[in-house]
Amino acid sequence: MLRVLHTLHDLAEEAPLLTQLEQVRALAGCDSVELYKGLATDETFHVLTSTWEDEASFDAFWAQVLAGDFPEYFRLVEGNAEQTGVTEFYRCERFALKNGAWQPEGVAEKGRTIMWPARGQVRIVIQNAVQASDAMYVKIRQEIIDTRRELGCLSYTWCENVELPGHLLLEEIWADQVLYDQHWALRQHSAEFLGDNLRTPATPQRGPLAREFYRRQAFEHHYNRWQPAQLDGFSGTIVWPAS
Repeated sequence: MLRVLHTLHDLAEEAPLLTQLEQVRALAGCDSVELYKGLATDETFHVLTSTWEDEASFDAFWAQVLAGDFPEYFRLVEGNAEQTGVTEFYRCERFALKNGAWQPEGVAEKGRTIMWPARGQVRIVIQNAVQASDAMYVKIRQEIIDTRRELGCLSYTWCENVELPGHLLLEEIWADQVLYDQHWALRQHSAEFLGDNLRTPATPQRGPLAREFYRRQAFEHHYNRWQPAQLDGFSGTIVWPAS
């Protein structure tokens, strides 16, 4: 499964893009595609995220984008978002909380925590569905303000699906693994003080429920191909631990 993430800061109109996303959902290999808007006060931030069966499925879709089939998608990802947005690709891996540590759902061994090179930024993507309420939105907006003050927090935004109220996406970027660990420890220690977050789970109408952790990888589009913005940690010729 492939996770594709586009962060956007200049989306003026949602309707034309939403019409095209409905068509994208019908494509072979498309597992999900959703548009979210930031819940912070006076924020224009959007996240356009999708999951695909594999890289070949996305490649086939992107060929259609380049052929002009989805102009609104192309305009945002490659046009207006060129200076204010970022595209990221990940081999999708879902995590679950076990004994206080985040672990890949497919890993059976006990006591395993997130393991990655401690250098580089940490990207987190969480999608869930909750019972929306005015009090919940107040809590979320305060959580955004508080978390953005923490050391090492580069981005922290709760977003809501523009079509499905209560369907939330949390996007986070932390400066490195150690600083994220400090944030998570603070979350656990302050849980009683902060109290109920009022995000009561609900059955999703569409899209996945996901908790995903990645070493952040921003991509750029050159010569009709996507490639990592930072090439020093990637090699397609020799395989070794890049760290």
